[in-house]
Amino acid sequence: MKNIDFKELALGLIFLILPTILIMYPLLGFLAEYYSLLFIDKHFLISVFAIGIVTAYLLHKTKIRFLIIFGLLILVINILYNSISSASFSEFDAYYVASRFKINTIIFVFGWFSGFAISKWRYYLIFFSILLTTISVILISDLEMANVNNMIWLVAPTVLFLFYGLFVKEQLKSIKKQEKTNYAMVVLRITLFSLIALFLFWATIQLLDSKLNHIQNEITKTKDGEGDDENSEKEGEEDDKDSKKDSNGSSQFNIDDYLGLKDRLKVSDELLFCANIDNFINETTPNPQYITLYHLNQYNPALEQFEIDPDSIVRDLFLPNPTKIPQYFSQQNDSVLVYDKMERATKQVKSTIYIAGLSPEVFVAPSTAYACQPISIEEEFKEDYKFAYNVYSEVSELNSAYFVYNTNNQSIVDYQESRYRTLRQAKNYDGEDDRFMEYYTEMPEGDLYNQIDQLADSLTIGDKTTIDKILSIRNYFLSEDEYGKPLYTYTLTPGKVTDPNIPNASMLGEFIFNTHEGYCTYFATSSLFMLRSLGIPTRVAVGFMTVDRSHKTPGWYWFYGDQGHAWTQVYIPEYGWLDFDMTVSNSDAEQAPQPDGTPPTPPTKETFVGKGVITVVDTLSRRMEVRVDQIIINDNGISLDSTNVVNMKFDVNQAKVFAGEEIIPLQKVQLGDTAVMVSFDYKLSRIRKKNKNESIEKYMQLFPDPVTIMEVHVPEIEEEKLSETDKEEDVSVIETITDWSIYILSLLLFLVFILVLSPICYYWWLSKKAKNNNSIVELSEVNYKNAHFILNQMGIPRNHQTSMVYARDLIDPKFGTNFEAFIKIYQKLKYSKVELTSEEVDLIQSFHSDFNQKVLSKYSKSEQFLNFIKPNKWIHFMLNLNLKK
Repeated sequence: MKNIDFKELALGLIFLILPTILIMYPLLGFLAEYYSLLFIDKHFLISVFAIGIVTAYLLHKTKIRFLIIFGLLILVINILYNSISSASFSEFDAYYVASRFKINTIIFVFGWFSGFAISKWRYYLIFFSILLTTISVILISDLEMANVNNMIWLVAPTVLFLFYGLFVKEQLKSIKKQEKTNYAMVVLRITLFSLIALFLFWATIQLLDSKLNHIQNEITKTKDGEGDDENSEKEGEEDDKDSKKDSNGSSQFNIDDYLGLKDRLKVSDELLFCANIDNFINETTPNPQYITLYHLNQYNPALEQFEIDPDSIVRDLFLPNPTKIPQYFSQQNDSVLVYDKMERATKQVKSTIYIAGLSPEVFVAPSTAYACQPISIEEEFKEDYKFAYNVYSEVSELNSAYFVYNTNNQSIVDYQESRYRTLRQAKNYDGEDDRFMEYYTEMPEGDLYNQIDQLADSLTIGDKTTIDKILSIRNYFLSEDEYGKPLYTYTLTPGKVTDPNIPNASMLGEFIFNTHEGYCTYFATSSLFMLRSLGIPTRVAVGFMTVDRSHKTPGWYWFYGDQGHAWTQVYIPEYGWLDFDMTVSNSDAEQAPQPDGTPPTPPTKETFVGKGVITVVDTLSRRMEVRVDQIIINDNGISLDSTNVVNMKFDVNQAKVFAGEEIIPLQKVQLGDTAVMVSFDYKLSRIRKKNKNESIEKYMQLFPDPVTIMEVHVPEIEEEKLSETDKEEDVSVIETITDWSIYILSLLLFLVFILVLSPICYYWWLSKKAKNNNSIVELSEVNYKNAHFILNQMGIPRNHQTSMVYARDLIDPKFGTNFEAFIKIYQKLKYSKVELTSEEVDLIQSFHSDFNQKVLSKYSKSEQFLNFIKPNKWIHFMLNLNLKK
């Protein structure tokens, strides 16, 4: 440590390592989004990278050998991995813990290697920037990113960092060669360079703003399939925005319609899905739950629209893609049960969802869902439903989706009153986290929101408890005007603001203080701001309104397009987030556009499910062998690793073989495919649960050999069927993203090309200036710079020598030049008032061509070219020439 310059070390940490960490932040943010199913936090990833790079930089600056430390690091990682592997986890947790450890380890090792490389290798930052840019382009493609701003902010920082890193490295290198360093000047130079670079970037973005908006609009149109018919009328174009069309021309549900305050809302009468929710107030009275898609925590006042906050401080949503989960196997995330903040009056509810018109990739469930299990559909219902799954939720006993405003059912009325009595005993918000409260009570600024605050205060005068304040606001929406008519009414066409020229005129303001007409989003938005102004944590939920219309099949509910809904959720300490729907009665949504159908028959309960790789297919005896790595026996999951995978034999005489939804002959099954084997044999239901310390080999002896299978599920063998329109849209989106990727890479290559050519351009500029300069003083300055530049590029820098010693002892003997004589004249001209002789003037005028010819003749054309295109030497020359005395 005695040879370490701590000031130089501090500068390296501040101006090299810290910016490297910051430049990784957007990339790791998108990486966390890419692995969103693992619930990896981007702040944790950046912390892991920061620990790795800072530790490595500090260690390797102390001259410790890389291989020794890196070997110890790998050993520690291996020990940790073995410890994790030996720990007992559930089937779900084992996969997630291992995957998280793997990703975090890769990030840490990359940070460690970067810290070492930055401390030792001058050109590593070039490789680092190119690598980050390449990864960014890959992420843009994989995430199908269509937001131009996101693309720019993901890629542009890495390009800027390339130039910044080279500049800082040369500055730090020059410090080592100086006996005394003015550190304040070094810091000032780096700061000014950074500010200039950021200003140029900002100015470029401002100049290209209109162009970028045009590109963004084109991408959006391409992705949404808009603008195909140039001759369509304006009204038709608006309809297309509110209603998407499938290949048959029928309207499809679009949940995005419920995010903002529009002048009209177009709904669909299509059946989206049906659900069996096993939740009842008593033995005969169902207690349906709202079906939640997602929560909206942020409000954009300019657009009057709610948005999902990607940096939300809570993670209370389980968002799997059901189609990516193997059939009969479950995907689970217990962590959401911590974030839903429900501590009292909770129960576990199982729901079965049958998808009709909705996309199977969209996960719908009562909140708070924590597990999803795809199931089969009985043959007679496959024409009506295209996908089905079980979902498990933690539900508050105080929650209900009934339209309680108009009900005459005494059981429901009594239930609601009991609910309110319980909530009046709830705690206040004094013990809640300040950050949580600030986040969920945030209000926009402006006159409109001040008026809403005043209205909420006037409505809740005298209310002591949170629930009473909520009910006062609910009663306000249900109140009557002076003529005995409802003050607020439900409509899908609230219209635009009456006078958009009035300051603060908005759809929200018109709804609350003028028209009192709107649909669910208006009521949810208004009640959210009223409640937040009272200090009550509130958010908006978007999903589907659940209506109990059938008395023949209690617990079964049908969901149509017009049941898309937005409502208010309020946080009550210990009881979590509870639904409080302020929307006044909507008779259209309460009455189905068509009668509810016959509930699908639940599939026969599976007794055994095994998943693994097919190793043998005997089509004559109809036997299969599978290398099984996951087993579910009577709902008990067993996950096997590479050390105890078992080869199981299966009798598939009675089995149907499914490739996706299509039934195929056994002959089309491919070796090496992953298969899910399903049995409904009641004999297997007698097999007990595996004991904790029991070996898998001993446990497998309880199974028959072979196991009789009724269903075999293998991957689809046909190419995914897409309509021509869908194909064109997908290809168009991909082409747009690809074009942007090519543009970004081309820009990066262009900048590198410019950097490489800069030394040659500088040389040409000096030569031109020397030929066209009539001033002896300026010509001497040009010759001085030209000589040092050529020698620097040819690998003969001056370093710590004075210019006189450098010319006399090194340059003139090596090249036969008169460099020493020129230096004497140059110093005489610069520091003395004595006039030059005619011989001295002649020397200055002829020095440029004579010196260049003698020096460059010692090198071949290829050597000259390769030396001139080294930008690092040129940057070093530009930074240090004027510092030499």
